Amino acid sequence: MGLFRKKFTLIVVCKANITRSAYLHGYMENYLKNHLPHARKKVRILSAGMKARNGGSANQVVKHVARLNGFSLKHHRSDPLTQKTIKVADVILVMEQWQKDSILEHFPQAEGKTFRMMEYLWKNDPTEISDIPDPTGQNTADFEEFIAVAHNEVDRIFRELSREGIL
Repeated sequence: MGLFRKKFTLIVVCKANITRSAYLHGYMENYLKNHLPHARKKVRILSAGMKARNGGSANQVVKHVARLNGFSLKHHRSDPLTQKTIKVADVILVMEQWQKDSILEHFPQAEGKTFRMMEYLWKNDPTEISDIPDPTGQNTADFEEFIAVAHNEVDRIFRELSREGIL
C-alpha cells in the first residue's frame, strides 16, 4: 500500500436518484460519521440514477424521513449514471434486477462490481435476496418498509466491509 491509497468507492443507484439512492447515500454518510468515523477516510459514497435528470432535488417525503433519522438531504442533487461513474466505482449497488441488467448491458466493464443491494456480500440463503421496491408515490407503510430494509442492509454491508478490512 502506498501513501496515497485509493478510497473504496461505493455507488448506490436507483431509477431517478431522488428517493432510494438519495436516501441511502445520505444514510450511509451519516452512518459512517456516527458509527465508523475512522472509515470516512477509506470510503467514498456516491449515488446516481438510471434515468436521472442532472440536478434534481430529493423527493420531499424522503427529505422528511431523512430529517427524522438525523440527517439532511437538502443539498442532494440527482446525477445520471455515466461511463465515468462506472469507471471510478469499486462497487455499484442497485435496487432492482432490471437496473443491474441494464447497467451490464450498457456498461460491460461493470461486470463483477454491480450487485443488487441485498446480494452484495450476502452470506445467507440466496432465495432471501430481493429487489428493494420504490416507495415514491406510495403509502406510509411502503416508506417504512423501505427505511427498515435500507437501514438493515447498510448495517449488514458495512459490517461485512469491516470484516474484510475495507473499512
